[in-house]
Amino acid sequence: MQKEVARIIALGIAATFVFTAAVASAQDEKVISDEYGVEVSKPKGWEKSTGNEKAVAVFSEPKSQSQIEVVPAKLMTAEVAEVFFNTFHKTLTESSFEKVGETVPKDVKGIKAQETTYKFTHSGVTLKVCVVSFTRDTTAWLVVGYMQDKEEAKIKPQFDALLDGMVFK
Repeated sequence: MQKEVARIIALGIAATFVFTAAVASAQDEKVISDEYGVEVSKPKGWEKSTGNEKAVAVFSEPKSQSQIEVVPAKLMTAEVAEVFFNTFHKTLTESSFEKVGETVPKDVKGIKAQETTYKFTHSGVTLKVCVVSFTRDTTAWLVVGYMQDKEEAKIKPQFDALLDGMVFK
């Protein structure tokens, strides 16, 4: 009887470890910001990264060195968002990034957004920067994807999936 009880306890402890590891792994796949009320899922095969202290999430793809940043800015009013967006876009163009095509409308979880793509070529390598901007309540959001043009066909769908997977609370 004691052996049976010990075995049941041991199984319970083992199950707890497995469950805890699964929960920790699932949490590692998402970044949750209570301050901004958002949950962002890490693209499969990507790593959490650092580098932009204003971002709630930064992910990098180790093979291509591509990166995605999710950057919110709390605003006093929603109208101030244009200043935030224009400053970001101006910084890119003043840094010799060239706008590619037209800014196009995009939908992010039922929110009207805009998508703009830029490129910069140096030493035979072209970097593409995809910028999606939108306002939710009084928070302005920039979701920015950095990728080499030769990786765009692989990285852009992952960028779009990250946008589609954002959960606002």
